[in-house]
Amino acid sequence: MRVALVGGADLAAAAATLGLETVTERPELALVDLRDPAAIAGAEALPLALPRVVVADPEQRALARALGIPDAAIASTAEPAALGPLIEAAAPVVHPRPTRAVLVTAARGGTGRTLLVANLARRLARRCATLVLDLTGTGAAGWWLGVTPRPWGDLEGLAHELSSEQLGVVAEDAARSLRVVGGAPYAPSVPVATAATRAALGLVELVLIDAPVLADERTRAVVSLADRVLGLGYDDAASDAALDAAARPDGAWSVVSQPTRRTDGERAPFFVLPRDETAIAAALASRAATGGALGRAYDALAELIATDAER
Repeated sequence: MRVALVGGADLAAAAATLGLETVTERPELALVDLRDPAAIAGAEALPLALPRVVVADPEQRALARALGIPDAAIASTAEPAALGPLIEAAAPVVHPRPTRAVLVTAARGGTGRTLLVANLARRLARRCATLVLDLTGTGAAGWWLGVTPRPWGDLEGLAHELSSEQLGVVAEDAARSLRVVGGAPYAPSVPVATAATRAALGLVELVLIDAPVLADERTRAVVSLADRVLGLGYDDAASDAALDAAARPDGAWSVVSQPTRRTDGERAPFFVLPRDETAIAAALASRAATGGALGRAYDALAELIATDAER
């Protein structure tokens, strides 16, 4: 958090301990030590609308209240333990932007990543206009959704000028409110993958990106454009090591497929997809949405993403 610091060395030390960024321009909160006359004078220059947390002696509390500072923003000491809860309570609420792009990657191949993307796409398209970008070069997302997307080579010449309208021309309609871009036999270049992601955001409400493993250069280039990243893997040491080696993004949702070991503590996943071979076999035979226990898990995960997208 960015704070304007108006006080002495003990207040500065507390701010450092709490991990606050001391700034002079565009602060989000002011920390003022009313026990310091110089600090009181310095606080006069702060914007009136800027939230404040103050440190005051007992006899100064009445003055602070008279100035409109609530008791919940008044600390009796500059100790980090005393200031921390008050700062958290006084901090302005930051509303995160709605999720528009969801990137699904994996620790390694064979985890069911494309099946997950296809099932999320079918479910989310019932609620908003959705587009699947298959960056793998396999065309597998299109296969699961019953279409044959045009190859990425058709877009390579437009890498530096690809518009939403041009992307819309090559997108295949898989269902109502559901389109797919990205066919076999080649994966897109990094510039095309990036351009297509940006163009897709101007074409539909929600973009689902079926991305190669996290270490792939296409995934690394596009991950910064995603609002939400799902890292799919098994609950084994190899999957953990692969995701850690590729530096999984902060805030990524860890999704474990077919858990076989206890998953609690530090390695507890965000979401678990159960083993359901019968449901997968039926989906393979019909290329329809997956049902059974796995389908119910897809329903729940799609609901979480929809909540992110609709807030």
